[in-house]
Amino acid sequence: MRIRFRLGSILLFCIWAFTSDARTSRAGTVPSRTHKVQNKETAFSIAKKHGLDWRLLLEWNGKKESDGLRTGEVLRLPPDPSKGSGRSSAGTEFAVKQSQPRFGKPLGKLPPIALPFSTTSHYPNKGVLFKVGRHKEVRPVTEGKVVMVDRMEGYRKYIILEHKGGFSSVYANLRAVSVKEGEIVGRNSSMGELESGRGLYLQINQGNKALDPMSVIVR
Repeated sequence: MRIRFRLGSILLFCIWAFTSDARTSRAGTVPSRTHKVQNKETAFSIAKKHGLDWRLLLEWNGKKESDGLRTGEVLRLPPDPSKGSGRSSAGTEFAVKQSQPRFGKPLGKLPPIALPFSTTSHYPNKGVLFKVGRHKEVRPVTEGKVVMVDRMEGYRKYIILEHKGGFSSVYANLRAVSVKEGEIVGRNSSMGELESGRGLYLQINQGNKALDPMSVIVR
């Protein structure tokens, strides 16, 4: 999905659904929240079986409605959002607390906004896209756990963090990433650098609800 089309719509699904429980372990075992496609199954029937929206299921697996499913294909499913991960990493326990974190700036200085947050039905944008600025180093808006480091067409490399209180955040348009999945990052940690000529895309969510980052960031 290219950045000029509905920027942020696909990442919204990934963020709230994605926790470390949904990832394949380094030992190669299949995570508990997956579904192996059976003969004649469709995205609609699978989603209904697991209590999901079929469109969310397709987006979560990077598919379009026209792609179809292959028998034997393993699909990733969102974990139960009522269960927090609360897992430890490198001996550090990351406790999920039911309070809103204090969100800071992801860049040394925030440049003007190129594409603002929007909830309009005809052109939703679940985050904000900043214009290209002179600050390239990206930092977390608050302490969190790295639950996903990946690459997506239109977003370059991106990072998803899990925060206390059911919050999560995403940082996209990165050229280089300096953190790993499972790592706990502090507010002043450097997570990576922006792609040359591209502004930071930032998204903040509480559960499956997208928040306007500019309304919660303390500047």
